[in-house]
Amino acid sequence: MTDDRPSPAEGHLRVGTFHRERALTELRNAAADDRITFDELDARVPRALQAHSRDDLVAVLGDLLDSAQLAAFFGTPAGASEGPGSRWEDPVRLTGTGMRAVRLLGPWDVPAFLEVTYSTGGTVLDFTVATATWPVVDVVLVGSGMGPALVIVPEGWGVDTQGLQVDSTSTVSSSVATRPTGEHPRIILRGRATGSVTVRTPRPRDLRRAERAVRSDPDATRRVMTTGRDV
Repeated sequence: MTDDRPSPAEGHLRVGTFHRERALTELRNAAADDRITFDELDARVPRALQAHSRDDLVAVLGDLLDSAQLAAFFGTPAGASEGPGSRWEDPVRLTGTGMRAVRLLGPWDVPAFLEVTYSTGGTVLDFTVATATWPVVDVVLVGSGMGPALVIVPEGWGVDTQGLQVDSTSTVSSSVATRPTGEHPRIILRGRATGSVTVRTPRPRDLRRAERAVRSDPDATRRVMTTGRDV
């Protein structure tokens, strides 16, 4: 079926992992409700996964959602911030150079889009006591100088590392499932790393560090995320 209704405003804007995943959910629900056949589902899923703009997704969903539903589809999830990091074209960018590491520890508000550039000092992204209001979080790693990357997520979260590129001397090790359980968020980890990348759940030491951070200065990392300055 085709739909000749106009696209929503700003249809040329880029979409990211969050909206692609959301489109897949809509398509699966439509197939379960017999609004589209499973053959149609198979044909539309690749188009949703390869979508680059809002118009691309409207072409896939336009005969399944009315105008109000389409507007809500491209809106911000309830409770999520509309500031920096809420759009693909405006991620929160954090940078460390040389031995200066990029560390996100303690309580912090997780943006939908985060880009971390690091060098020899590496990076630690600890989500143990972070607040995530987005169901899908897009994290781009830009590593150089063989710096290691450590990603720590709570139990139940999912981390997809398939989009992460590494060279022949690098390793990616993950003990976390790709898909989350229940309503927990899913992190899409992509970009390029030149050192080791480790993804795991918190160990007792990580939990103690998180507790100390909450007691000592609970807003320290939130200030970093708000200003977007280098850490």
